[in-house]
Amino acid sequence: MIRLIDSAAVLNSSGFSFSGGNFITSPLIMDELRDLRSRHLAENALQNSLLSLQEPTPLNIKKIQEIAAKHGFEKLSKADISLLALALDLKAQGKKFILISDDYSVQNFCKLLGIKFDSVIRGKIEKTISFKKECSGCRKKFPASTALKKCPDCGSCIISKKSFKP
Repeated sequence: MIRLIDSAAVLNSSGFSFSGGNFITSPLIMDELRDLRSRHLAENALQNSLLSLQEPTPLNIKKIQEIAAKHGFEKLSKADISLLALALDLKAQGKKFILISDDYSVQNFCKLLGIKFDSVIRGKIEKTISFKKECSGCRKKFPASTALKKCPDCGSCIISKKSFKP
């Protein structure tokens, strides 16, 4: 089984190793491995063909960006987007894989997309959340991507971001 690896898994676990499987990640995830231990570990895995780098397709990068906007995840990094897009690529190819990440936002997306995931240290999320904006006056809900500062119904000036279960 392929293990699609996030930088959080390598960075958060001092005992992480690339043994016992076929590991894949994106070049942007590899760029996040900046400390000496994790960088050396990943470069050694690349040299020994335990880890391979793959670019995600532009189509799936766009799809992840659209899903992120729809569900209010404005702060996903480009590396996280590339990893999730790569997961969609593998899923479309019918490959058996598991995404390994300690990042709760990445895990949340895996649940939204029906992608199998696991963690290294922090544990797995229990519930999926999304975000919407809500008027503090009348409680009307708006898409997370809205740029409104004032509610068109009641005129309240503050529209705050709230989590909800999709």
